[in-house]
Amino acid sequence: MDYESLKAELKEIADIAGSVPEPFREKCFEVLLQHLVHASTQPKNDGARAEQDKPVDLGGEATPGGKIPVKAQLRVFMQRTGVTLQQLERLVLVDGNDVHFIHEPAHGTVAKGQMEWALLLALKQAIQGNEFSTDPEDVRSICQEKGFYDKGNFATVFKRPPYGTYFKQPLQPQGPPQTLSNDGQAALAELIKTLTQRPE
Repeated sequence: MDYESLKAELKEIADIAGSVPEPFREKCFEVLLQHLVHASTQPKNDGARAEQDKPVDLGGEATPGGKIPVKAQLRVFMQRTGVTLQQLERLVLVDGNDVHFIHEPAHGTVAKGQMEWALLLALKQAIQGNEFSTDPEDVRSICQEKGFYDKGNFATVFKRPPYGTYFKQPLQPQGPPQTLSNDGQAALAELIKTLTQRPE
C-alpha cells in the first residue's frame, strides 16, 4: 500500500468534506472515506485504472468535443448547488484538456463582467484540475480580451461587496491563485444557470 498516496487522498477528501455545509460534513467525509478504503483494497490493473479515470456520465448527453470529466470537487459542487450536467454541457465544450465557453458574459458592466469571468475560470480549473481556484493574472488577461478590464479598479472589484466574499482571499494582481468560498460557488451556480437559460 502506498501510504503517501493514501495520505494525500485522505487530505483531499477532508478538504472536500470541509467545503460542504456543516450539517453534512461528517456524512460526506464518511462516504468519501468508505469509497477511498474500498478503492485502496481493490487489486489494481490497467483496465481498472482506465475505468476509474473515465469521465462520469451523470445522465446528460455528450458534448460535441467529449464528456465533461466530473471529478470529486465538481460532483460535490453540483450536488450542493443543483447545477446539472446538462447545464454544464450547454455552457462548456471540452476538447481534450481544453475547456471552451459556449456562452459568455455579454453585458456592459465592467465590474460584474470581471467577477463573472473570475468565477468561470474557477469552473474551468475545476474541470481541468479538480479545484475551484482562479489565477488573478488569467482573469486580467481574459478581461482585457473580452472588454471587461478597468485598470484602475481591477483589484478593488474583488474586495468590495458583494464580490469580496466570493474567494477565500481577494484576488490580488500578480498574486497566487485563490479558491472559491461557499458564497463564490453559490454565485457561480447562479451564473451557470443564467448563462444557460439564454436562447441558443
